[in-house]
Amino acid sequence: MAYLNPPFRLRLPGEPAVFQRGIEKAPVRKVQRTLLVRPLHIAAFFLVIAAVFAGLAKGYLLLITTSEFDVQTIRVETRRDFVAADVRAMADPARIGNLLALDLGALERLVESHPWILEARLKKVFPSEVRIEITEREPAAVLDAGGSRLVVAEDGVVLGRPAEGADLGLPVVADSGRFRERYHEKLDLAWLCLKSLTPEELAAVESLDVTRLDSPGLTLKGQPTRIILGPDRFAEELRDYLANKNSWETQNGPLEYVDLRFDGRVYLKPLPPLEVAALNPPVEETE
Repeated sequence: MAYLNPPFRLRLPGEPAVFQRGIEKAPVRKVQRTLLVRPLHIAAFFLVIAAVFAGLAKGYLLLITTSEFDVQTIRVETRRDFVAADVRAMADPARIGNLLALDLGALERLVESHPWILEARLKKVFPSEVRIEITEREPAAVLDAGGSRLVVAEDGVVLGRPAEGADLGLPVVADSGRFRERYHEKLDLAWLCLKSLTPEELAAVESLDVTRLDSPGLTLKGQPTRIILGPDRFAEELRDYLANKNSWETQNGPLEYVDLRFDGRVYLKPLPPLEVAALNPPVEETE
């Protein structure tokens, strides 16, 4: 026999009455109000917006025309005085004008057009200063381009010409084609070879000829011998040459070139007699 559960239960004698809802909830009616937007309201809204923007524009115009925010100081943080002087000349406060109206991106591009500047970070310092932090390029080598010498950074940017007779302590990178073709490939080869050397070996380098990418030629300071090496084993082959140089020259005399590119074989060419004689001029007799 099935029993139904009523929505209420009987109250026992002496038990307080407890109110209970029924199973179904009474529906709740939501009062919806309709907001009427009239053309006058829309016009008033746009008038308020226009007034706000007009006020902002007037305030901004006042700020960019007042002399209180004119750039007075260019502070340049860099390690080289001539770079700082060049940047101050490029970013002349008289031409910059108001600090608020200054386009930092355009000024940054102008400053980074300087060949010695790798990166420039600019910042506005209110009320009247521009701060410029400079990361400089470093000279990496001197290019010998057919009699014309140029100082270059590692990324290939030309930094200028060395002063006449100046010793910058940099290796000379040469190309018989004056670097007209495959410029960056030849520089990449030069950095690959030179970076494989120890600081002591690098200090002894006079020049590196990268005319041929498969056989760079090295010349050491104070020595006439051209050392032809392979790019992949550049440092190892140079050390083989230094270890055997004295014995080779004892047997053959001063050498014009040594080619160490081939495993198990070394090709030598002695200097011609006239060049040997030029290396050893006669000592004048004194009375």
